[in-house]
This record gives sequence, C-alpha cells and structure tokens, in this order.
Amino acid sequence: MYKDQANGDSILTLIKETADGFGHLLADHIKLARLELVADVKNYGRQVGLIALIVPILFIGYAILCVGAATALAPWLGRAGGFFLVGGAHVVIGAVAITMAVRRLRRAQPMSESVEEMSRSMETFSPTRVGNGAPSPSPYSHPSSRG
Repeated sequence: MYKDQANGDSILTLIKETADGFGHLLADHIKLARLELVADVKNYGRQVGLIALIVPILFIGYAILCVGAATALAPWLGRAGGFFLVGGAHVVIGAVAITMAVRRLRRAQPMSESVEEMSRSMETFSPTRVGNGAPSPSPYSHPSSRG
C-alpha cells in the first residue's frame, strides 16, 4: 500500500514539474517574442529614419535634374513636350519602384524566430498522428488500454 501511495506521489510530482516546465517554456517564448519585436521595431525605425533624412535631398536634386532635362529636350519637343516626357518617364519609374518596395515589404517576416520556436514547441506537446489520422498510442499508457 505504501508503494502505491509513493508511486502516486511521484506521478503527481512529475505532473507538477511538467506543468512548471511548460509554464517556463511559455514564459521564455513570450520573452523571445518581446525581444524580437523590439529588435524588429528598432530596425524598421532606423530604416525609416534614414529614408526621412535622404528624401528631402533627393527631391531637390531630382527637381533640378528634371528641369534641366526638360530644358535640354525643348529644342526638339518644345518646352511643354520636354516637361511631359521627363515627367511621364519619372511617373513610370516611380510606379515600378513603389511596386518593388511593396513586394519587398510583403516578404519580410517579423518575429519569424518566435513563430518557428512556438510551432516547434506545439509539435512537441501535440499528439503524434499515425497514417490513418488517429492519435498514436502513448508509450506511457497501460498495455491493456491500447486495445
């Protein structure tokens, strides 16, 4: 009788330790996600800040270049034709550049490490499936309960 009670106590202890370990695992996943999110936000912030510094300089130079190109084309196309040609070319180039930038942003996967780690943990704790889709028998279940 004492052996059964000691065995029951050890099983309860194992269950408590498992639950405690699972709690620590979830807490670690949350910490990882938080750290990864902060790192991603800092990285995006730096990139946006750099773009914000470059854009005004780019616009000034771009405007001067466009006026010069339109003026250079004026003898062949007329003043308006030169400006329309230069402006139209820049609209097309800008549309292509924006399309490429949007595609690049869609490929970015923020917090990919956290998602991968959480998926790995969930695979560990989910029941394994056999070929017919039914859960496989637990190696810890009693032989008579396997049917």
